[in-house]
Amino acid sequence: MGASTLGKAASLDALLKECARAFDDNGELQANLLPRILLLMHRWYITSSELAGKLLMMYRDCKDDSCQRTRLKICYLMRYWIVTFPAEFNLDLGLIRLTEEFRDVAAQLGSQEHFKLLDIST
Repeated sequence: MGASTLGKAASLDALLKECARAFDDNGELQANLLPRILLLMHRWYITSSELAGKLLMMYRDCKDDSCQRTRLKICYLMRYWIVTFPAEFNLDLGLIRLTEEFRDVAAQLGSQEHFKLLDIST
């Protein structure tokens, strides 16, 4: 690693935003490995519950002009996490609780499509 790259790391919030943006409007991940890498490596510096909590805050506190689109992409990221690493959602009670809270927020904000993407029952 060269000296020019030293100290140039993205914040967790920036990484999460990029992971959500990696999904197209149909929920497809277009040859971008960042979401998979982040979900594999996040436990080195943050718990899964904390990561889900950050995604929930991003979802709930969305303030941009295309909020529904941003929220949908956050749900696509959560769905990708659920489908790709299902064992985490079977073993981590905090993560299960936060996912249920996430579903409640999605239901309150009126998006049935988002609510369905966050289903960990199967």
